[in-house]
Amino acid sequence: MNETVAEGLFYLTAAAYVAASVLFLRFLVRGKGDVGLLGPRLVGAGAALHAAHIVVASLVLRVCPVEGIHFPMSVASMSMAVAYVLARKRLKIEVAGAFIAPLALTSLLASRFVGGGAEPSARVKSAILPFHVTTNLFGVALFTLAFSAATLYLIQEHLLKKKQIDGVFRRLPPLDVLDRAEHRFLLAGFPLLTIGIVTGTLWARHVELGAPSEVLRSIFGYVTWLVIAAVLFMRAAVGWRGRRAAYGTIAGFGFAVAVLMLYLLRSPSPPVTAQLHQAGPTSSSSSSSGHGRAPEILP
Repeated sequence: MNETVAEGLFYLTAAAYVAASVLFLRFLVRGKGDVGLLGPRLVGAGAALHAAHIVVASLVLRVCPVEGIHFPMSVASMSMAVAYVLARKRLKIEVAGAFIAPLALTSLLASRFVGGGAEPSARVKSAILPFHVTTNLFGVALFTLAFSAATLYLIQEHLLKKKQIDGVFRRLPPLDVLDRAEHRFLLAGFPLLTIGIVTGTLWARHVELGAPSEVLRSIFGYVTWLVIAAVLFMRAAVGWRGRRAAYGTIAGFGFAVAVLMLYLLRSPSPPVTAQLHQAGPTSSSSSSSGHGRAPEILP
């Protein structure tokens, strides 16, 4: 019965994100739809259903949601949607849902159907790992919002330079609003990324780097931190704003996504959430020992 509930919540969550994506896209392209009210509510409903799915799936499989890679991806996308709902009015970025809803949907589906993620041996288990993963989850969620604001900034700036001040231009927030939102999301996410880097470094002392993909993943993790740090430093030191900050933010987010993709595309094994339809009383108990071990998200 629990398996059926988890499955139903998963598809309801996906449906809410799809509906929100369609509504935002319709608003941007045709200027129709009450995106200021209904769109964010659909994202919020999707986040609530998403949280319920994570809780039920965790109870069914007896898996910590901040271990492994698939559950953390799901938690990150849910956190991103929640952060958007909470910040949209204060920062006046309702239309950013045009990015948040599709990204949340993509992350939800990827957590279910993409890759497997190899399980590490017992020697890499550490009490610091769940804390490390959790900080990175919220950092990635905030960087996704920063990426959305930066992308919208570049679109708005392009339209302004082309003097296309009708249509989509009037439906996007002003440039200063987008620039300020991007900066605030970076400021909020950077300390979390820093904590993730530090805890990941401490944790990695017990792990030997092996395959080239593991080395590359570590490099991308540190490059992500350096790029975001450079964007924030240059803004404070020499007044980097607007386009330069937007490009830097997008680059940093790109490296973070590369780290996640390297995890997803590593040695395949059945995704945790893909086992919901197979989980029963016996397999649930065995899952507690078999799926609670997994590597970090960022080094």
